[in-house]
Amino acid sequence: MSRVKPYSMSCPISRSLDLLGNRWAVHVLRELHAGPASFAQIRAGLPGIASNMLSVRLSELCAAGLIAKSHRLYTLTERGLSTRAILFELARFGRHQPVPDAPADPENGAHRAVILAGAIERAAGPLDDIRAEILLDGEPFSLTVTGGRAALQSGTMPLAPVQIAFDWADVEAVARGDLRVANFAAEREITAEDPLQVAALLDLLQKAMDIYGGFK
Repeated sequence: MSRVKPYSMSCPISRSLDLLGNRWAVHVLRELHAGPASFAQIRAGLPGIASNMLSVRLSELCAAGLIAKSHRLYTLTERGLSTRAILFELARFGRHQPVPDAPADPENGAHRAVILAGAIERAAGPLDDIRAEILLDGEPFSLTVTGGRAALQSGTMPLAPVQIAFDWADVEAVARGDLRVANFAAEREITAEDPLQVAALLDLLQKAMDIYGGFK
């Protein structure tokens, strides 16, 4: 399968599109922002992609230094992690577009976690230091925030200082301005050893969801 013909323009936007504008390229990155994944796991998250197409995209992204492969797992490099801001802005724009009548993909907590991670990183300050387990639509994700960087990856966090559960519908409600994080947090079970960590997490989530909603 031949590569799509590049734009070959000097504009930085065009140069980005030469790499990320190919069909499925951004989707492959989205899958890996939720954590390392095998070829089969990536394909499972992308209904409709052919195996040879996925192989080509993975090879291109590896060659570009955005992802790396080790022991049958693909993972984002430091440069690949920098694409989170791009994915987040696409999500903010896309949430105002109509949903397809018959979506090809099932509801996916990992895809939503990537969006939430982008919002959290945008909201995080250099002094924020938070570790928590988030149950998003019942699916566990480990959140680590330090030095203004955020990681939200699939899986439980052993001995998490804070554990909180909420649904994506809560995120959208806060993003619309219909709800505050403190409101749904009061109705959810929060497990915590340190009340200060709870307060810091709720404050960060409120800022993040405000950013996702376009309030900041």
